[in-house]
Amino acid sequence: MVLPTLLVLLAIIGYPVVSTVYLSFFEYNLLDFTPPEYLGLDNFAQMASDRIFWISLKNTLYYTGGTVLVSMLIGTAVALLLENLKGPVWTAVRALVVSPWAVPFVVVAFLFRFMYMQNGGIVNDILLDLGVIGNPVSWLNRADISLGAIIVANIWATTPFFFLLVSSALSGIPDAVLESARVDRAGLWSTIFHIKLPFLRNPLVVGSLLMVISNFNDFAKVWVMTQGGPGYATTTLVVYVYRMAFERFEIGYASALGLIWLLLLLLVSVFYIRLLWNRQND
Repeated sequence: MVLPTLLVLLAIIGYPVVSTVYLSFFEYNLLDFTPPEYLGLDNFAQMASDRIFWISLKNTLYYTGGTVLVSMLIGTAVALLLENLKGPVWTAVRALVVSPWAVPFVVVAFLFRFMYMQNGGIVNDILLDLGVIGNPVSWLNRADISLGAIIVANIWATTPFFFLLVSSALSGIPDAVLESARVDRAGLWSTIFHIKLPFLRNPLVVGSLLMVISNFNDFAKVWVMTQGGPGYATTTLVVYVYRMAFERFEIGYASALGLIWLLLLLLVSVFYIRLLWNRQND
């Protein structure tokens, strides 16, 4: 019964992965109209001296780590804050908190691109009115702040995921455990740190793994907002692979980059799985 599904997965996922691994050992440019030339490990050796590769890897780590960490903290805090608040007003507040998750990532990118506009953007208008800045800031055209601006947009888009995850996990805490804490006169912070957070540990590990993979592969927001610029200030690994494959048509080198990209995600996944396994066996 599962054979048709396995065949589809093999065709859609298995073949491209095998093809990528194979081409990563070749020099293959679509514009040359020549067969691939075997290079062995030369493509991987080239990465060691490829400055753009290291910049894109650093940007990817900042983008992924900053987004996941901050959105997890904010989502968890908001879920804890709204946990026991009832009524139509707080239901509406929860709906507003969740609403960014329903917005397509491309729409999020265009929305923040317009908000960050130097002339007429709402971000500059608010900061100017508050006296925080004296002149409009070109948020997406400055190498020192453009990546941070994209991370802020991404945090806004991904925080609802952790809010939903934590809210669901909180509803699964047994009432007997919370009642015992009340009987023992445990304070608010004691209940949060010693009862609720331990119950949230495993869901947060799984959720953060999913978000790490999602943000590591995030192409739409970065491309729509800056296309990796200015210079290479916001070029992430996925953007660099795209440029090599579909702008320079260096399929061999792009495949090698993609293979390193895959291995990094596998290492992260193994780390999270081991962490989750160790937690379950504690």
